[in-house]
Amino acid sequence: MIADQCVYVCRDPVSGLPTIIAVHIDDMTLCTRTDTELSQLKGELASKFQVMDVGELTQILGMQVQQDNSDGSIQLSQVSYISHMLESVGISNCNPIAIPIDPNVKLMPLTDGDPYIGDAKF
Repeated sequence: MIADQCVYVCRDPVSGLPTIIAVHIDDMTLCTRTDTELSQLKGELASKFQVMDVGELTQILGMQVQQDNSDGSIQLSQVSYISHMLESVGISNCNPIAIPIDPNVKLMPLTDGDPYIGDAKF
């Protein structure tokens, strides 16, 4: 794994399995292999820092997180972000189509006066 200043990885010396702590501003995401490891990690962090446990991860960095413990899958979604972007440009009531753009359309570079969404020019 490439080092990241906000992601900390500790490998179990016997199994080699990772425990991952991701930190973003004042939020932490804890990733462990078992509930026992998670409880132990939470206890260690609480003994050194003032922490608040808000439960299972449901959102991170603007993405919704859905976990299915029966098959171990994790699904990420940006529906809220996309809805916000559509609302910000007044097209939240648009109708979806199977092909998002005519394949024959030639895209051209932006010119002065083209609209912005936040800091991004569109």
